Amino acid sequence: MSEILVEVEQLRKVYEPYAFMMRLLVRTAVKEPVVAVDDLSFTVRAGEIGAIVGPNGAGKSTLFRILTGLTTPSGGRATVLGADVAADSKAVRRNVGFMPAENRTLFLRFTAVENLMFHGRLQGMSEARIRTRTDEVLEMVGLTYAAHRAVDVMSSGMKARLQLARAIMHEPPVLILDEPTGAVDPIASKELLDIIQAYAQANQAAVLLSSHRLEEIEALDDNVVLLDRGKLVYWGALDRLRSLWERPRIEIVFDSPASADVAHRRLAESGAEVLEVGASELAVTSSVPVGVVLGSLGEHLASVVSVNQSRLPLRDLLGRMLDERRVRDEQVGDRPLASPAAGGAQ
Repeated sequence: MSEILVEVEQLRKVYEPYAFMMRLLVRTAVKEPVVAVDDLSFTVRAGEIGAIVGPNGAGKSTLFRILTGLTTPSGGRATVLGADVAADSKAVRRNVGFMPAENRTLFLRFTAVENLMFHGRLQGMSEARIRTRTDEVLEMVGLTYAAHRAVDVMSSGMKARLQLARAIMHEPPVLILDEPTGAVDPIASKELLDIIQAYAQANQAAVLLSSHRLEEIEALDDNVVLLDRGKLVYWGALDRLRSLWERPRIEIVFDSPASADVAHRRLAESGAEVLEVGASELAVTSSVPVGVVLGSLGEHLASVVSVNQSRLPLRDLLGRMLDERRVRDEQVGDRPLASPAAGGAQ
């Protein structure tokens, strides 16, 4: 098994309100503690890509700020290549290539080459290596033709590529990418993901990548970390998530609301999961073939007018997982839905 490069153990971050005198000077709406990351634990190994997924406010950006040494945790521990992110943040930053969601790391009046050379010098690279590596990364991200173009006249897609080039300039063993494809079109998004995957494999690098684009999750091959309100909802292999995603969505139309009501009870008793209920329609999902689902209706099968089968959308799956977690929090307390040891969602 490959080496663990990023390890997060019971990590917690609480933003405390300013003291009274500071609130007189700084405009802020924070008047009570805000828990941004709550008892978070997971690992990323060499060659793996961890997809950090969750709604706005889930704690993704705070997690990345902690892992890059830009803010300190309130509790727990996180390490990058064995270096503690709080106690040895300089060593952490040497080993991490960071791409923030905005292009604030780029000098707009510098050219692409100048930006990369400047970053190489900050990382302590030799001048000879800076020159050769600059050419390499520009070719990797497809910006060789724009090497001497100023950043402020580049398109958003070109800036995203340059930010990625900057992140991998010093060949870091860990990449932390905050929505790297947020400003690009779907085609450019796929190209960037291909570059990231190739880098992870060629360098056996650990990659943490956040995204709001659900289709990008499918393109990745490793692990997903699903967060909600700073808490871990799911941590495990994407293959397991795909198996849940590939469960069919079966839409059944009946000849009357009464027939639909009877079928609703029959299907629920048979183990099928009812997703939606309409006047004369039901949408269900099940791990068994559609024929078995319909067979559970027995004599009420004659009341079926039409059946349509499709794949359960990933958006619906993640939404249901978040809803289930929130219900569980209210009923039995906090516990993640999955972990590698558990082998998938519970």
